[in-house]
Amino acid sequence: MFELNMFNAAQIIDQLFDFVCMYLLTSLSAKTRFYGFTLGLIGFIPATYLLIVTELYWLLACMPIWLLIELRGVFNNWRAYRASGSLYDGPQKSA
Repeated sequence: MFELNMFNAAQIIDQLFDFVCMYLLTSLSAKTRFYGFTLGLIGFIPATYLLIVTELYWLLACMPIWLLIELRGVFNNWRAYRASGSLYDGPQKSA
């Protein structure tokens, strides 16, 4: 039987964050992708809790690498946003 405890709640929240984050990261808009990166960073909270509770310390040691990749993505997205000069950096319509 399913019981709602801290561990199950963290799993549900982690999966919801991951689903929405991946959906937003596939957008052509730099602003929408930024929201995806933000949710990805917030998603580290339940993911870290799950790794500590399940005692997967070897995987927890990789979290700084994942965080570095996430922050690098945020920085590259910000550069693309500034270079395009608009919120939408996909194919432009010619006049």
